[in-house]
Amino acid sequence: MPISLHPASEFTTDQLTALLNASYDDYATPIRFRPDQFDFFVRAHDILLDQSLAVRDEDDLIGIVLLGRRGVRGWVAGLGVEPTRRGQGVARALMTGVMENARRLGLERLQLEVLSDNARARQLYEDLGWRLGRELLVWERDEEQGPLPIHRERAVAMAPRELLEAHFDAWHEVRPTWQREKATLLHYADAGMKGWAIVRDGRPVAYVLGFPPREGRMHLLDVAVDPAVGYKSAGRAMIQNLHGMFKTTTQLPNEPVESKLNFLFAAMAYHVVLRQHEMTFDL
Repeated sequence: MPISLHPASEFTTDQLTALLNASYDDYATPIRFRPDQFDFFVRAHDILLDQSLAVRDEDDLIGIVLLGRRGVRGWVAGLGVEPTRRGQGVARALMTGVMENARRLGLERLQLEVLSDNARARQLYEDLGWRLGRELLVWERDEEQGPLPIHRERAVAMAPRELLEAHFDAWHEVRPTWQREKATLLHYADAGMKGWAIVRDGRPVAYVLGFPPREGRMHLLDVAVDPAVGYKSAGRAMIQNLHGMFKTTTQLPNEPVESKLNFLFAAMAYHVVLRQHEMTFDL
């Protein structure tokens, strides 16, 4: 079938949202955006809809790929093809097209994340010259595991933007993924994200950022600890406080495997529910 690529900006938010939801409905991590949530995702992740691409077959949208830009770096997000149209070269055409758009923009490197067990997608990217990079862990602690011991210290609510501006750069010893970079989190800080911190001698030594639980789940967006204080001391106190405040299933996505935070989550009875890999392509 002839594949017709179009800038994603030619289509409405409703059309793009419906296409993404349909393309990811059978994935291990389904996407279920509302149109307003998709609009926010685009803003928070610096997605360029005029450089992102969609495939139309007559009146139907059947594939999409999103391209984000920060300086000379790009992020390929949301590559999806409607399930009944897979295996027809749509994904390859989308990836080839968005890589060419990135070259025209003068980007130097692209990155993406792929589920570790999605062999078909990984093979496509490798065929196009992408390199497999570091492993990313999705941690979860189920509500049924019960509460953690109550720590003698009490976490205090703090403004997320204040925590990010003062501590993000110094407290992240490992480069975060695009979805958890400071540029992304600052958008969430303006959209109702909350912050809690362990404070000692008048200054924070660890913090957690996220939204209060919805429908029995809490999604954490960032966890950071002052490395001079230590994960066992300040980090343990922060996570114990979190589960004292919110007795719910809690998830943290895409923690790089080399991060020292992984030892903390394991000690706090979290378990790995998904594994992803970063992949990169130098333009």
